[in-house]
Amino acid sequence: MPLSPQTRLGPYEILSPLGAGGMGEVYKAKDTRLDRTVAIKVLPDHVAANPEARQRFEREARAVSSLNHPNICVLHDIGQQDGIDFLVMEYLEGETLAACLAKGPLPVAPALGYAIQIADALAQAHRRGFCHRDLKPGNIMLTRSGAKLLDFGLAKRAPTAVANEATVSADLTGKGALIGTLPYMAPEQVEGREADARTDLFAFGSVLYEMVTGHKAFSGHTAANLMAAILERDPPPLPGGCPPALDRLVRRCLAKDPEQRWQNAQDLKVELQWIVEGASTQTAQPPPWRLRRLAPWLAAGLFATLAAILAVLYFRPGPPPERTVRFLVPPPETGQSFGFHSVSPDGQWLAFIAAAPDKGGQLWVRRLDATTAQPLTAAPMAGTPFWSPDSRSIAFFTGDKLMKIDVRGGPPQAICDAPGPYAQGAWSSSGVILFHSGLRSPLYEVAATGGEAKLVLPLDPSRQETSHTSPQFLPDGRHFLYFMQSGRTENRGIYLGSLDSKNSKLLLNTDRNAVYSESSAGLGHLLFLKGTILMAQPFDGRRFRLMGEASPVAEGIAAIRLADIAPAAFSASGNGVLAYRQGSQGVVGELVWFDRQGRRVSTVGEPAEYNTLALSPDETRLAVARMNPQTDTNDLWLFDLQRGSSSRFTFDPADEINPVWSPDGSRIAFCSTRKGFYDIYQKPVSGAGEDQALLESAEKKFPSAWSPDGRFILYALAGVTWALPLEGDHKPLGPLLPGGSPAEFSPDGRWVAYHSGESGRVEVYVQSYPPSGGKWQVSKAEGSDPQWRRDGKELFYLAGNKVMAVEVQTDSQGFRTGTPQPLFDVPPMASGGKRYQVAANGQRFLVNVPLETPPSPITVVTNWTAGLK
Repeated sequence: MPLSPQTRLGPYEILSPLGAGGMGEVYKAKDTRLDRTVAIKVLPDHVAANPEARQRFEREARAVSSLNHPNICVLHDIGQQDGIDFLVMEYLEGETLAACLAKGPLPVAPALGYAIQIADALAQAHRRGFCHRDLKPGNIMLTRSGAKLLDFGLAKRAPTAVANEATVSADLTGKGALIGTLPYMAPEQVEGREADARTDLFAFGSVLYEMVTGHKAFSGHTAANLMAAILERDPPPLPGGCPPALDRLVRRCLAKDPEQRWQNAQDLKVELQWIVEGASTQTAQPPPWRLRRLAPWLAAGLFATLAAILAVLYFRPGPPPERTVRFLVPPPETGQSFGFHSVSPDGQWLAFIAAAPDKGGQLWVRRLDATTAQPLTAAPMAGTPFWSPDSRSIAFFTGDKLMKIDVRGGPPQAICDAPGPYAQGAWSSSGVILFHSGLRSPLYEVAATGGEAKLVLPLDPSRQETSHTSPQFLPDGRHFLYFMQSGRTENRGIYLGSLDSKNSKLLLNTDRNAVYSESSAGLGHLLFLKGTILMAQPFDGRRFRLMGEASPVAEGIAAIRLADIAPAAFSASGNGVLAYRQGSQGVVGELVWFDRQGRRVSTVGEPAEYNTLALSPDETRLAVARMNPQTDTNDLWLFDLQRGSSSRFTFDPADEINPVWSPDGSRIAFCSTRKGFYDIYQKPVSGAGEDQALLESAEKKFPSAWSPDGRFILYALAGVTWALPLEGDHKPLGPLLPGGSPAEFSPDGRWVAYHSGESGRVEVYVQSYPPSGGKWQVSKAEGSDPQWRRDGKELFYLAGNKVMAVEVQTDSQGFRTGTPQPLFDVPPMASGGKRYQVAANGQRFLVNVPLETPPSPITVVTNWTAGLK
């Protein structure tokens, strides 16, 4: 919070505030020891917790302390008190150059005087190895003694004046992030390339241009337009009263290629001094008789000059085509990673979810012409944020509500109930919001002002539809696109729907969501994934039809693997701004043995994207589903735990998961999509013989357990548990249990443990087998993924990320349990199936543990269609 007058920071007494910015608050203060007035810069509380901000603050102190120049603000002291970090600096009386220019341009003579002083200060900083990287009128103070250069918070230390290193150090804000103030950035900063001393000279040229014209050298209505101006266009010439040499100097500063600029500030200062000296010398006029004698020659020269100009104008090429610009947006805070994101319709904002490990996601927003993001809400997010058509509000999901908030601040407002994770929505120009609420959800509509949600498009059982997700309105505000997930591969894809009809039409067969980006008057592109490649295909948004062929836009797009929504990490505006995130689509983990106290004992195999673990009955082998990055599907692998070796077990390109061992360890049952659905197969562990189909149907089926007598396999289907007999007619039995979780037989085969949300909260239950009506709740406050000890006297389960153990008794009196006891915590893991296994004696636990990986940034692309083939 702001410091009040008379507050003491060591020997310094606060007198009054002077100003505040994103990275510091500045106060006028008194040094009580030396009885002098100083300026104190304080790192605010909301920024002090950010390691990046603290690092920048300390970097400014180191930068300024090493510089001693009459045109650089002097650093007197640095200190910390009561958790407050502060710099003590020279107190300057005057006004910033920005405030001065708000009144109009400067006369040429004083502008040149200030420019020489600024150039001299830059030369000193560059000689000491610092690039300012944020030179602008707001960081220049005009005092009685001349110009003073301020704010080295973005200064970069370099071994030489022209440093060969990235614009942003990777450990600070992510390589290639946009650093600086956009109107004064050099092209290499806009493109996320290397910045050096010549980058400061480009900004110097922009500042000098503004000093003598009163206008910025580069401007634009949007961030994308401004970036294009910096990259492609030159500013108009300086006004006629300026020396021609000054115009040439400024243009050389503003050269797009750093090699064509002044190469150091010292030469620039010398050139400015020469211009000042030349302007003060009056050139003698030739006498009239000489002018009359030279007139014919002057006319001939003028004619030749005009001819040359006309030739250049006639033969010169047209304006260069607009270029695609890319830059990176890193996570807002150290240790955070991105969730879902969304570009605003006007292409000026980016809304996203960011979260630190073990914490819920938080909604952030960032202007694309800014260098920092701001949090909008503190409540954990449950879905994808989406924008109002005017880009002024953002709708988002919490655990059970659809909310909205003004992007410029204010409290969030509830729109309607929307329980369920991974929800997504769209906001039409007519004030209607279309959304789905989590997994296995149809589409609903609600007024953006709030009210009761109404069903728009029910799930169609005839097409085996399981969810409608990722809605997006088309230009007319009534028709929309959405992704339909189905048990039939041929029905899965992007559909066209309408608020005025229950009918829908398949536009594109795909496994992921799609985004429509309008270019002009209903014509645009449909963006979708093909594997991990982002494709764009022309699309008529008014006649609702695809045209032409699809072209690649980017590779390696990240996506979240969820059975029913499968969202990919990309979004686009209607004016050519595209944002996407690259990286692994899954979570890389390592297989770790823990004891009952949670101590790491050993590891199995190498890190990979694992899904569903299954120990063999004799605990000598491990079957596991492992992601194949080439096919984006899982294969089954076997680990020999005694020899420490591994080998691939299944080889079909289909997705194959959920391995289950036979009681004698000779066979493995699993499910595979080789015929379009998750059907159940079995295969000998020896590898001899063909895979045998056990159950095939047009539904998703996931095996979970093999009965100890070898006669049945339990499997999940549509949220309930069934039993598949392996003898007789093989006709499935059920449904047996209300939960479709990985159900587990007890070692004697008399009981089945499973989890179910039938009570409104997921809990672990035990039921007799075959079901006879007896059922017992085992967990007390939350529970999932139950597993038995080999002797049947203990049952384990997960309560959140905590491994729980509970003693059980099974005798003639039935089933009885003790009090659940916590054992140890395991890290959260977004993998499917069984993520842990228990050793026979209940003393060791094999857990799929996620590895920490550097968070991938969001890539923002302006004018992305210019890169299409």
